[in-house]
Amino acid sequence: MMKRAFSLIELIFVIVLMGVLTGIGFYYSRPDSTRQDAQYTLLKLKEARYRAIGYDAESPSTCVILTKEALSSNEPPKHEIRSAVSVIYPPDPALDSVCFDSLGRPHGGDSTTLDTLMRSPVDILFKNGDKNTTIRLYPQTGYAIIPCNN
Repeated sequence: MMKRAFSLIELIFVIVLMGVLTGIGFYYSRPDSTRQDAQYTLLKLKEARYRAIGYDAESPSTCVILTKEALSSNEPPKHEIRSAVSVIYPPDPALDSVCFDSLGRPHGGDSTTLDTLMRSPVDILFKNGDKNTTIRLYPQTGYAIIPCNN
């Protein structure tokens, strides 16, 4: 006699196997919150630089405050920062904001004088658990990127 259907045990085994594979797939397809937070902050930095170029740099729209609370409370598009934010700037470890002058150059702090002009690259680190993403802000040009090695 020829068997033409699956047994109940075989069907249960296939369903359990599909459930395990689905669970593994969901685990590996979680969004990377550090990357999303870094992309949002990069957008804010580029927007502030764009607003500053060719205009009066004393406008508050040309500064970005680099704290988790300040980045989460910005005007639209709203984004809740889920990562810990830290700024790595060699001369001043307590840097918490970046302003841009009318040439698009980044300044540390809330003013755009020559002594606040950044002279070395700034790394803004987003860390959540074992994942981290970095934004690198270059001096003199104000160009900001997310390096590929993250």
